[in-house]
Amino acid sequence: MEDNIKDLNILIVDDNIDNLVFLEQLFRRKGYRNIMSMADSRNVLPYVGKADPDIILLDIMMPYIDGYEILRSIRGLMDSSVFLPIVVLTAVTDRKAREQTLKDGATDFLTKPLDAVEVILRVGNLLKTRFMYKQNLEYSKLLENAVLHRTRELAANNQALEKLNQVLDETNIEIADRLAEAAEYRDDATGKHTFRVGAMTGLIAEELGFSPDFTELVNKAARLHDLGKIGIPDAVLLKPGKLTEEEFGIMQGHCLIGAKVLSGGHSELLEMAERIALSHHEQWNGNGYPHGLEGKSIPIEARIVSVVDVFDALTHERPYKEAWSQQEAVEYIKQQKNTQFDAKVVDAFLSVLERYAGKIDFIDMDVGPEHSRDEP
Repeated sequence: MEDNIKDLNILIVDDNIDNLVFLEQLFRRKGYRNIMSMADSRNVLPYVGKADPDIILLDIMMPYIDGYEILRSIRGLMDSSVFLPIVVLTAVTDRKAREQTLKDGATDFLTKPLDAVEVILRVGNLLKTRFMYKQNLEYSKLLENAVLHRTRELAANNQALEKLNQVLDETNIEIADRLAEAAEYRDDATGKHTFRVGAMTGLIAEELGFSPDFTELVNKAARLHDLGKIGIPDAVLLKPGKLTEEEFGIMQGHCLIGAKVLSGGHSELLEMAERIALSHHEQWNGNGYPHGLEGKSIPIEARIVSVVDVFDALTHERPYKEAWSQQEAVEYIKQQKNTQFDAKVVDAFLSVLERYAGKIDFIDMDVGPEHSRDEP
């Protein structure tokens, strides 16, 4: 993936020539091959309308057309499901101004004077997410074309159609597993978090009485719950201490990023994975994010993953935290029943733990305090 992103298209917009030269030379030294620089903001929208930039670094304070208007115009040109990262270059530190910029469609900020290391890390992470988004679109088109072609060929043969559906299901599962692995390497040294979450989610769904088909589907889809973390800067994701309010806001963005990367899929697996990625940090009482959903308005698969994700994060060590004991984590889950978590899901979770105590090899507990990074 590292080499693939070097061919993605970077657009830099800044009326300060020194900044343009600094950024263009920085990216070229790091091996990026397709860079477009613009000092005149009047040229930006025509270029974006006919070209296909993969990331835009946009100055805010510019003559002719300022960055705010350009940002709103670009977002207005495209469907909300399109993941095009726009990184605002600004010296403004006012919280309300930054919040408004995020509402207008900014993906991230780079504060002037620019730091070379921070620029490369943030842009690199966002380009990885952009690459995966484009790759997922290509997979979806390939699958649609394959289905159309094969359906026309085999319409009269039920046995052949069944085999085709099996192949497509296996392909979707393979895509999901690869996407899950790509997200996992960012902040879990063991690489097993997504598979533990998937396995436990499936068991809870079974305990709640869902069909075997649903149980198998949610097992696979739950592995993609944190896909959006691939777009979170390392400085935030792996920070050893407590996040600032601004950093926590950036961390919350992984739900929207993950949902955008998964959007546009036409299989049950990818559609469910999109719902989970978007809503697994919503809370039963409406105090979650990103949309403040509450109660049964939160998809049931996301409500299940919410419990399992917190439990697994609490009981496993990460770069920024030690692990809780299983008993400490269970007590926390019980305390959050009917507030953070759906009570029925909590009861099913506790039943699964009791039934499989000492028998589930994907639940390997240690001890120690701290919270999950994406919990407040």
